[in-house]
Amino acid sequence: MLTLLQGMDIPRFIQIFIVQGFFGLFFLFMVYKILKREAKGLNLILSLFYFSAALGVIINIIYAYIFNEVAVYVLHFITYYLLCFSLVFLFIFVLILWKSKRIITIPVQITVIIVFGIALLGLLFIPNGIRINASTNWKPEWNWSFFIYSVIICSLIIFITLFYALKTYLRFEHAELKKKWKYFLIGIFANFFLYYGTSLSNTLANPIFRLVWSIISLPTLISLYFIYYGVVKQL
Repeated sequence: MLTLLQGMDIPRFIQIFIVQGFFGLFFLFMVYKILKREAKGLNLILSLFYFSAALGVIINIIYAYIFNEVAVYVLHFITYYLLCFSLVFLFIFVLILWKSKRIITIPVQITVIIVFGIALLGLLFIPNGIRINASTNWKPEWNWSFFIYSVIICSLIIFITLFYALKTYLRFEHAELKKKWKYFLIGIFANFFLYYGTSLSNTLANPIFRLVWSIISLPTLISLYFIYYGVVKQL
């Protein structure tokens, strides 16, 4: 414990090794549970949502004790990129459930993934978008341009996902299906809550806010399980 804490304050230790450690293990567990049922179709798409998020969290934990400015910058960007990128798989999952696979074909899915992925890469070209070095105590600090660009790109896909998720809920007539879909809605709201909270935390770069956010975000683990509980068991 003393070795882990060396050169690291308590809030950062809690955020990285406790909060994010739990999230990483949880996401990997969800990938296992989904693929164990069936490793194809909608199950595969939803597992990619959890896998992308898991990979991002794991990379974030790995670079906690790297003190090379370039390496840390690159790894932090990859971490955030993967966490944002996971949103596209949730979007495709909901879209297929609403429109069917005959309309949302594999070429359509690949096109959506590529377009969103390229749009996210635009974050790299924002001047001084990320600052993470010894002067920031190796904690990421974003400027507002980086935050705003990310929010615009990700909110577009988030709002469309919510739109079709809510339309799907309203289309259900069976009470049990509606109940299950409510759990799914809670789960995706929790995921979007994490996205906005984490992005704001890195932009404000306030130690107190970071600690409070780390504690507040922990209960969302239960809610994120609802994404699986609400739909996968019905597929």
